[in-house]
Amino acid sequence: MRRRAGSALALVAVAALVAGCAGGLSEDGEALTPEQAEQLANERFQLSTLDSFVAEIEVGADDDLDRLAARVTVDPAEHLAWGTLSRGPEKIAVDTEIIMSTAMFATGGDGAWQPQQWSGAAASLPIVFSLTTDRPENASLLRQSDARFLGTEDELDVFRLPTDAGDGSATARLWLDGSRIERLDTTTGALSVEIDREAEPAPRPEAVDELAP
Repeated sequence: MRRRAGSALALVAVAALVAGCAGGLSEDGEALTPEQAEQLANERFQLSTLDSFVAEIEVGADDDLDRLAARVTVDPAEHLAWGTLSRGPEKIAVDTEIIMSTAMFATGGDGAWQPQQWSGAAASLPIVFSLTTDRPENASLLRQSDARFLGTEDELDVFRLPTDAGDGSATARLWLDGSRIERLDTTTGALSVEIDREAEPAPRPEAVDELAP
């Protein structure tokens, strides 16, 4: 059975920092048109129709001691992911295998998996599961929210996601290629998720069912 995705807003909140703006995109943005609201309302549902997809998640700058970078295959129906996690500054990062769900993650592999709780920088990694939902969102409610169209950059349409408070304080942006999600990031550069549509999803490890039933 397909599980309902957790609120995108709740997961984005773990990465929310002081707002900023980059590139030539608008700082304040424009209210969504009906067409843009429909576009934004359907993106996460469309990604969820894939059997699996590959995503790259980065938390922190390349030279941060707490930097994390994960390349994972995501099962959007079960909200599970598996792949490789790199910890530490990019040039000296240490790699380990990872299996994760919205509730937990485990590292190690080769029969020596170590389940762990989400904490610190790692608590941002489950944001990848917010990119899918089992039904389209309500376009009318999106138009009434503080979601904004920020402009087009690198041939991608960029939207600022809505907030629960409706105060325009969101730092999370969704980058769309027409009808496809390409990237989710924060305006501060603290977190990014890239969808690699050319990559072949990795086979599901046998340990997935044991660690995250």
